[in-house]
Formats: sequence, C-alpha cells, structure tokens
Amino acid sequence: MRNRITTATAVLAAALLLALSVTASAGRLSYSSREFRIMWASLTFSAAEGGPPITCPVTLEGGFLERTSTKVRNALAARITRAGLGTCQEGSATILSASLPWEVTYQSFTGTLPNITSVRYALIGAAFQIEPGLGILCLARMTAESPGAGDARREAGGKITSLTPDSSLTIPTTGNFECPRSGIFTGSGEVFVQGSSTTRVTLTLI
Repeated sequence: MRNRITTATAVLAAALLLALSVTASAGRLSYSSREFRIMWASLTFSAAEGGPPITCPVTLEGGFLERTSTKVRNALAARITRAGLGTCQEGSATILSASLPWEVTYQSFTGTLPNITSVRYALIGAAFQIEPGLGILCLARMTAESPGAGDARREAGGKITSLTPDSSLTIPTTGNFECPRSGIFTGSGEVFVQGSSTTRVTLTLI
C-alpha cells in the first residue's frame, strides 16, 4: 500500500513539474515577421444604439516592436504606421492620418499553453471621420480609456489567420446632435506578412 502511495505521489510530482516547465517555456511570443498587413474586404462601423452601418474595405500596415515579446498585459506590442480605406457603402469615412502611428498593446490569450488559439490586442490612438449622410460629420477616436480591441486567431500550426474586432467595445464619437454617441466595429480581417497577400505571420511560444 505504501509503495502504491509513493508511486502515485511520484507520478503526480512529475506531472506537476512537466506542467510548470511547459508554462515556463511558453513565456514569450515570437513572430516570424516584424512587419504585418491586415486586410478587411468589409469592415463595418455602426452606431451602438442602432442605425445604418458604414462598410468599407480597410487595410492596416505596421510592425511589432520586437520579433519576440513577453506576455505582459497592456505592454506596447506594435504600431500601426499606415491605414488605407476604399470606397464605402451606405455613407463614407475618412481616416485621420495625422493620428498615426497608432499603438497596439498586448492584452491576453485564449487556449491552454502552449497551444493558444488566439491573442487579444488593443488599439489606441486610431481616429477617423464618419459621414453617414445628409451632411452629418462625426469623429470617432480610440483612446486608452476607450480602446478598440481585436482577437488574432492562431491555427494549430501557429499561423495567424484572422483578426476580428470585439463588437462589445464601443468607440466614442463626437459631432453634432445627429451623431451617435458611440459605435462598434464588426468584420473579420486577414493577416499577412507585409508585402504579401499569401504569406501568413506565424506566432510561436518560446
């Protein structure tokens, strides 16, 4: 009986040490490329309280500060240095390029280490003007107090395939009384190495 207890204790201790070593070895995020491009064929901004949406093709380009970084909440991870916007549906929008670069901070991950399924990033500093029609002009800006956020989806092989904004987070808007008080983003964008429309950024844990 005593031998069985000793064996069980040893097995439990070994399993615990293995779990700790896996967690410790997955303390940093490593990217295959510092530069990235995110492309939405359709990114929709709509009033949180309801109303006609504005849908536009959007492309963001930027770079991670380092190829390797630690998983520290609110740590600056990357900057968006270029933002492009195509022809919109049901209204129009203008990116305020003077607000660039925008800051991207690490927030959290989902899944179990080392096999995480997504990483959440927050976006701070992005500013744009929306024109829902009838001469209405509204300004929307993401701040440290009211950031945008998105989840970068990671497949089993490590490739980041998509970035989806969190539609539960509202972005404050200002303007005349006809402007919404806040808005939300919806739409799934594809993530690539900058300069390519086929090569994905790969995320590994080390």
